[in-house]
Amino acid sequence: MLKTLEMRWFKWGEIPLSLRQWFERDCAGTWLGTAQTRTDWYLRPIAPCNYLNLKFREGRLEMKWRQQALVKFSLHQQWEGVAEKWIKWLCEEESLKEFSPEDQVWVAVEKSRQQRQFILSLDSVCNIELTALRVQDQKWWTLGLECTGDLESLHTIALQVSENCPETLTDAEAAAYPHWLWQQLF
Repeated sequence: MLKTLEMRWFKWGEIPLSLRQWFERDCAGTWLGTAQTRTDWYLRPIAPCNYLNLKFREGRLEMKWRQQALVKFSLHQQWEGVAEKWIKWLCEEESLKEFSPEDQVWVAVEKSRQQRQFILSLDSVCNIELTALRVQDQKWWTLGLECTGDLESLHTIALQVSENCPETLTDAEAAAYPHWLWQQLF
């Protein structure tokens, strides 16, 4: 089980070149290398649900549950969004190797993700990701922060990263994957 504090935004279309260049060259944090590409399979939501996420990724099942929406941050009049507290469980059973999510109850989300990382202490890490998405032949992108530390750590990193970011991220664009996926499918 992993507990995290997270903030995330989604925007339609391709990642703007200025944002991609900023993330690769100027964004704070340690660069974790070139983009990783994969397809995650999300359980198709049957009702609006912004607090539960079940996905199949690289041979394992992952469940994330949002425990709490914490506080709305406004960062340099550049980013605005709510910090959320999440818990993630991983299931890596041998029988999952035969599992095939390619039916109507699962939705494929193609991802190409780049990451940066801040190591704040032995038990506090903050990852920043910039991810190109494709779902049902639509292109989107997301910028997200995931922190294993406390709320102050998340706020400090978000404040530092947002300071010179060329993209404005609004509260209306802030969402977790379950909410965003529901909007795309219905």
